[in-house]
Amino acid sequence: MNLYSPLSGTVLELESVPDPVFAQQLLGPGVAIEPSEPGIVTLVSPIAGTVTAARAHAVIIGPCLVHAGIDTFKSDALTCLTEVGTQVKVGTPLVTMDQEAMGDLPSVVLVTFPEHETGAWHQVVAPGSRVKPGTLLGTLD
Repeated sequence: MNLYSPLSGTVLELESVPDPVFAQQLLGPGVAIEPSEPGIVTLVSPIAGTVTAARAHAVIIGPCLVHAGIDTFKSDALTCLTEVGTQVKVGTPLVTMDQEAMGDLPSVVLVTFPEHETGAWHQVVAPGSRVKPGTLLGTLD
C-alpha cells in the first residue's frame, strides 16, 4: 500500500515529535509532517479506503491513522470533514486545522499504522524534505 502526503510541509522523524506515544511508535510506524503554510490547512486522505473513525483531531482509514496536531483532542481549531463509512480516495478532504486558533499546541500532523510493526513501513522521503499533498511518503507491506 502506498501512503501519500496529506498536506504541504516538511517531513520530520516520527521519533522527534513532542508526544511520547507517537515518538515511541506506540501507535505504530509512520511519518510526521510540519505544515509549511500558515493559517487554515486542509488535511487530505493519504490512502484510499473506508473511514472507520472520524473525529476533529483524528481520522482512521483502514490501517491508517491521520492525527492533526499534538494534544488536540479537545481543540476547537479542528473540524472533521468526513464521517464513518465514507469511501475516500487519495486527496479527499478529511480535516481542517486552524493553526492560529491552536495557540501553543504543536500543529505537526502524524500519519501512522497502529496495527503494524516498524519493519512493515518503508519511508521513501527523507526527514527535512518538503512535500505537498499527493507526494509519495512510503509504502506499507
